[in-house]
Amino acid sequence: MIYNESTPRSPERRPSAPVAVALAAAALAAAFAASSCVSSPEPEPDPAASAPVAAAQAAPAAAAATGTAPERTPWSLPGEPVSAWTMPSAPSAFMRANLPTIETRTLANGVTLIVKKNPANRVFSMKIAFRGGSAMTGPERAGIEAMTLAMLARGSTAYPYAALQRAQYERSSSIGYSASSYDWASFDLNTIDKYWDEMFAIYADCALSPAFDPAQFAVVQNDFKVSIQKSLADPYNFAVTRLHGKMFAGHPYAAEFGGSAESVAAITLDDVKAYYRDAMSADRMVVVAVGNFDADALAASLNATVGSMPRKGIAVPAVERFEPKEALYLERFDKSKGVAYVRGDFPIADPRSPDFPTLQLAFSMLDELLFSIVRTDHGACYSVWSKAFGFESAYGSLVVYKTDRPGEAKGWVDEAIALLASGKTLNVKGGDEKYAPIASTIEAYKAKYINSFFGSQQTNAETAAQLVAGSVYFGDHLEYLRFIDKVNAIRPEDVVAAIKAYVVDAPVSWIVVADQGTLSKVDATRFERFTGTVE
Repeated sequence: MIYNESTPRSPERRPSAPVAVALAAAALAAAFAASSCVSSPEPEPDPAASAPVAAAQAAPAAAAATGTAPERTPWSLPGEPVSAWTMPSAPSAFMRANLPTIETRTLANGVTLIVKKNPANRVFSMKIAFRGGSAMTGPERAGIEAMTLAMLARGSTAYPYAALQRAQYERSSSIGYSASSYDWASFDLNTIDKYWDEMFAIYADCALSPAFDPAQFAVVQNDFKVSIQKSLADPYNFAVTRLHGKMFAGHPYAAEFGGSAESVAAITLDDVKAYYRDAMSADRMVVVAVGNFDADALAASLNATVGSMPRKGIAVPAVERFEPKEALYLERFDKSKGVAYVRGDFPIADPRSPDFPTLQLAFSMLDELLFSIVRTDHGACYSVWSKAFGFESAYGSLVVYKTDRPGEAKGWVDEAIALLASGKTLNVKGGDEKYAPIASTIEAYKAKYINSFFGSQQTNAETAAQLVAGSVYFGDHLEYLRFIDKVNAIRPEDVVAAIKAYVVDAPVSWIVVADQGTLSKVDATRFERFTGTVE
């Protein structure tokens, strides 16, 4: 299971509507039912009042932000996986049950069609997915693919926007798009069997003959501008945007999939038309359909429409690892009065590595420790979590959401990491001891994590997203069926090895966003290095 920046476990970076219309990415929800332990800022923050503050100016010991931290042993990603688990000889019941329901066809233009038959409901979902994402653009054109897909959903030559809107309303259907990953985006249709033929005809015409109405482009462009403005008015989203702007400088992921205020304002309708003509080609496509489909009939319908889209010899650029930047960035956000938002990102295992699912399970264990120590024991935040993002250039995140003690909270985060690296988890089985060896709790954590995986498969659209992700990241749409077997194969020693290799002493890019008064109290030395004690 692959996470992206729009798959929250807690208050996470929230995708705005224009960036993820009909969003179908897998979501794992972890609701923390408790009131805030710090007061929330009253008015909505004004991004115009937000200005970066050099960490060196915010605290006497902020040399970490300027690259003058004490010398330490150079860190590097492991050359080989540190997890030694192996897949079982026989696949899980989940995989055996689902394999017969998945078929593939090759369309006339060479595009792969993946069909997952689901007779359990009447919903038909389809994604025409495009590989490449941010690697297809630079920061100056960030968001152009999302805007192009948004224009496809704004009508075709045969179906103007008003007619499209009416058809969607009258038939309880939606034609939209998903642009919530650095590595792929999709044009989407969700309807029910009764209306499939009619809605597919409209959907296909939008994909093949978009209207590119100037009036609709003005609406789309304004929607994107408003979306970005609203996002930057949220202090946590502001923190993520600022952090990634620094962390991904010079990397393809510097091009945000939803665009920046500057790039969106600069993109013209002619730019979108040219991008559609030159980049939205069969070379980058995979089509996924989930519902009670007849695969052969569907392939015939697609061959008469989408199968006619030409190949243009476009190669999706390879995405290299981003260069980790160990640093602390302090960003001033005046309306976040007395409340700080802390996030640290760092490189982790490639999603194809055995270490990636190990880290996913490990982070689910870490979340329990973080919440227990940072929030329950110390009352230092509203929420706290970790996450593994399985992009081509994968990274992990540590987040302390709404805290009035950012420096101390970082130390407690390290305490939780040290416990897990020492082979201990929160004792979820009950008893007098607060912590327990991983060996005694790992099966309970596996069960909980696998249950959350099933929770992300509740809709046909979510299943379609999993199939696309498997195709994009693994070259195998069946990859998500192996997830349960992978999790069940993980051993306690794999968890310890992965936490030690990828999290302890990792080169973390930290950011603290708060008002100037709170920033001035941040002790930057706490962020210079890992402060936990691993037994």
